Amino acid sequence: MSLQLGSDDLLRDEMRTQMKQNQNFNPLSPFFAIAAALLILSACDDNTSSQTDRARETQTSSEQSEVQKYNAYVEVANSVHRPYAEDLATYQRYIQPVLDGKEENDDLLFPSSSTMSRVKENLDKARAMKPDMAELDVSAQTYSDALDKAIPLDRDLDNYIEAKTYLSDKGAHGREIQPAYISAMETLAKAQMNYAKAIEAKDRARIKLEFDETEKDTLAYFRIGMVYHIKDSIDQASSFLNGEGFGDSKDVFKAALDAFATMASGYDRKVRDQNSTGCPAIMSNANAYLSVGRQIIHRTEHGSYEKDKQQGSQFQLMQSREQQDASSLLQNYNNMISQLNMNQC
Repeated sequence: MSLQLGSDDLLRDEMRTQMKQNQNFNPLSPFFAIAAALLILSACDDNTSSQTDRARETQTSSEQSEVQKYNAYVEVANSVHRPYAEDLATYQRYIQPVLDGKEENDDLLFPSSSTMSRVKENLDKARAMKPDMAELDVSAQTYSDALDKAIPLDRDLDNYIEAKTYLSDKGAHGREIQPAYISAMETLAKAQMNYAKAIEAKDRARIKLEFDETEKDTLAYFRIGMVYHIKDSIDQASSFLNGEGFGDSKDVFKAALDAFATMASGYDRKVRDQNSTGCPAIMSNANAYLSVGRQIIHRTEHGSYEKDKQQGSQFQLMQSREQQDASSLLQNYNNMISQLNMNQC
């Protein structure tokens, strides 16, 4: 005898599955993961060399303050598990039809990925830090203002749905505040993305400058080279990660992977010059990332993903092979970033 689920049960389970998948796929994560630690390493190196130079010490103190503020901004970005745009999309897909009376569901879940009040508090603290950082402070203020408007609506709907008040008032209160909530979340999603782009732009410029200025064929050069090229590769894969295929960026993605592989091999060689065991952890994570990336290229060139789409899926709640590969690429990217941040080799 098989257990069959009712329509409400299926909808609830689908919603849980979708929210779980969203937690595993975060388009904001690739460029935040490494920025803070590398800035700290740079600051520490400068501080060491400044001990014999008073003027250098003053400069380094200012740089350290900038590093601390920048890192605080990055921590705010990393504290949000899913983009607010995904929370809004989930709300509109599962909750809005119920409140509008178009569907029935007596076990709704409210899609909130973070405590907005805490995000705003930490964001405001970061913005108040010195020195001023115009390229980030403006977007941070806009982000904070958007959070300020969304917080009371988010809290109201969260309590409303968690207490299942929508069952007793037949969705009346939800319909009343829903337009304001959707508008506030749309503004918040845009502010969050602009904030992310501002951090990304500063991060990219800093990494490129460091890569260009680091002495060639040194351990430091290959390490920053890995950072530069893995970030470049994940940038080139952005349309694939969004489910849109590579378009014209496949060959550029392949070239970025090859450049990253060259840097990883150079780093391993330099480490082995000092220690015969090398750095297996770095190479293991590097190879895993390269493996997934090159497999994605192979499957794209051989039309595997298109064939899957044409054949359709028997189980709609399961991820396609393309989605699984995208998630795997991001996961291995983050694993590589984490290993680099440990800096154990």
